[in-house]
Amino acid sequence: MNRIIFRLITILSCAFFMAVGTLQGAMAGPSVSPSYLPDLILPNMADHSVSLTNLEGKLLVVNVWANWCPVCHQETPGLVRLHKKLGAKVRFVGIAIDNKASASHFIAQEKIDYPVLLAEPHPGRVLTALGDKSGMLPYTLLVLPNGRILLTHLGYYPEKILLNNIQQIKSNNVSR
Repeated sequence: MNRIIFRLITILSCAFFMAVGTLQGAMAGPSVSPSYLPDLILPNMADHSVSLTNLEGKLLVVNVWANWCPVCHQETPGLVRLHKKLGAKVRFVGIAIDNKASASHFIAQEKIDYPVLLAEPHPGRVLTALGDKSGMLPYTLLVLPNGRILLTHLGYYPEKILLNNIQQIKSNNVSR
């Protein structure tokens, strides 16, 4: 009985966050983001500092998430599959809004095999710098090899749509 209640709560939470994200996107219009990837320096899971601009050089998918976000859990398996499929052609990086212990749990649960950075201790500043002024999750950026942010997506990013966007970018050879 507890599992049924837990699943029902999880489903209702996902539906709520997806609806709120969709409604907010419809009301707010296109998200305003910086034109280039900001030079944020964040710790990775091994406590080494990583500059986002050092990740440039190939198409970059930056996905911001949190363990407490049910939609993030729903979206991540698709990102992991795309990373396995496109790994050599596209760089994936996650940014966890959680603390390290919570992020570690999420990484293990979702089997994330791409680099993850931590936004702690200033997640609000990181979200704002990346253009997510609403602070809602998940939040994804597609960044060209030269660091220019081509696309931002607030809320659930279906795997097929992300793949289609990546393929369009690659086929159009957009680089400026």
